Amino acid sequence: MTEMGRRLCPRRSPTAPGEVVCRRGIINGGRVEGSEEMAKLSGLTVRQHEREAVELPVEFVVSEAHREQVRFSAICTAPEPHLTRGIAVDMSPGGMGLVCEQYVPRMCGGMVRVFDPDPIGTGPDGSPVREVVFEHEVKVRRVSLRSHDPTYALGVAFVDPEPDIEQRVAKLLALAQGLGDSGRDEGDEDV
Repeated sequence: MTEMGRRLCPRRSPTAPGEVVCRRGIINGGRVEGSEEMAKLSGLTVRQHEREAVELPVEFVVSEAHREQVRFSAICTAPEPHLTRGIAVDMSPGGMGLVCEQYVPRMCGGMVRVFDPDPIGTGPDGSPVREVVFEHEVKVRRVSLRSHDPTYALGVAFVDPEPDIEQRVAKLLALAQGLGDSGRDEGDEDV
């Protein structure tokens, strides 16, 4: 058992190599088993779904309700006062992790848009034009400084997810892994 494990669970011993038993669950390689019981006992907010790593371009648009309080400065790199762009770094049917250059406060509501990584054209300024492949209302649950560039890591949760959210996220994960529908039939050939 590691020193950290001894401090967290001083009277318990591991049940198997790499496991630490706590009174609220088993910590197994960073994953807490029994987290549903832990949430009920402690009132803690715990993640309900395992996240998958991705790398897709995203936008976060601040909701109307928070626009008076959250406005990005004209001197920062934000394209608009209430919009920041970044990269989705992980996702699950419960939410996603974003990395962006602007600070967005915890509990801020907004809309997240995920774009196809392959551009469908170029804009007048030469920037790539991308198709929106996923859009959902979210709430920021976690914010941390990722680097001193500055770059921020945001953990967002989907607000009132639709019943088909698992299928929509599965399609995004397939797209991120290069297995998604590119809009062409498999029999199509480049001319």
